[in-house]
Amino acid sequence: MGGKRGVIQIHTPEFRSAFVNLLFFMMGTVLLALAPFLVKAQLLDPVSYKIVESPDTVKSAEIFNVVVEAEIDGEWHLYSALNDPDAGPYPTTFSSASGSMKIAGEIEESEARIVLDPNFNAKLGWHSNRAVFTIPVAFRENVQGKGTINLEVLYQVCDDKSCLPPKTKSINTPVVLAGISDNPVTFSGNGQNDTDDLINLPYPVQLLIIIGVIAAVLFFRFIFHRIKEN
Repeated sequence: MGGKRGVIQIHTPEFRSAFVNLLFFMMGTVLLALAPFLVKAQLLDPVSYKIVESPDTVKSAEIFNVVVEAEIDGEWHLYSALNDPDAGPYPTTFSSASGSMKIAGEIEESEARIVLDPNFNAKLGWHSNRAVFTIPVAFRENVQGKGTINLEVLYQVCDDKSCLPPKTKSINTPVVLAGISDNPVTFSGNGQNDTDDLINLPYPVQLLIIIGVIAAVLFFRFIFHRIKEN
């Protein structure tokens, strides 16, 4: 007996087959769209970071500087930490990867070249070949003994024609904490990072969300047409 008009017979082989085909189509579309980003991001890693200067021993709650050097391969360029985040690319951003330590002041960098970036049609600062960043940090008063300076850097690189997705790397080096500063730095919270959360999503994630919305629209259109056919 035929199904009632306006009711989808979801247990029929035809419906299950159509649904599976649509599901595979959506998954394939997402993978194809993301493949160039994922492959390029995995194969290319043109920036390396290392801590080139930091004290061996510091006092807790005392501000001290950590110098980080970035080496940039080939024609790639690394964006300045001073760029406006709304200008297009992600500016190089350092944060503490530990709740026992925080960034304790303004980050300084070697002089960036200011150019009209063809990828974003905006004047932006960038570094080629090499960049040096000076980062003031401090540990909490209750941290003593052997510790680790643990930084995270969020950055993006481009050449004159294309950009890689933003990437995060960890940079660390050992340090010994002995004594407490006479002018201790204050910490807020209960040990969590004091840096702002990064709410901007990387480009592949944004693309995945857009494709997911489109796929959902296509799915509901498919359901609607199945209703009309019954």
